[in-house]
Amino acid sequence: MMHKLKVDYIPSNILAYVLAQTNNFIWCKYWVFESENGEKFNIWEQMLFFGIVFGIAYGIQFSCLLLMVEALHWNKYVATFIGFCIYGVIQFLLNKKLTFKGNKK
Repeated sequence: MMHKLKVDYIPSNILAYVLAQTNNFIWCKYWVFESENGEKFNIWEQMLFFGIVFGIAYGIQFSCLLLMVEALHWNKYVATFIGFCIYGVIQFLLNKKLTFKGNKK
């Protein structure tokens, strides 16, 4: 989005992460943290925790992105990639501990 549509890195970052969440929840629920014995978990509770985890992970990622670009004057693409890695690790660990804690995987 930044390059092809000439959109600034901040709205590009926000839009990309928000749009990815629906897809991400489905993959996490039914593949990454799939229940081994077919147990059913409260989807509304999982969606709530997934949203909270997203907010935490995204807030940390976005703060790091702004720090790298605005304060440290790093390349926007490099900072976006590093931010993505930070986000991925935080989101995975928090979802494993909070959102999908009852799942066996």
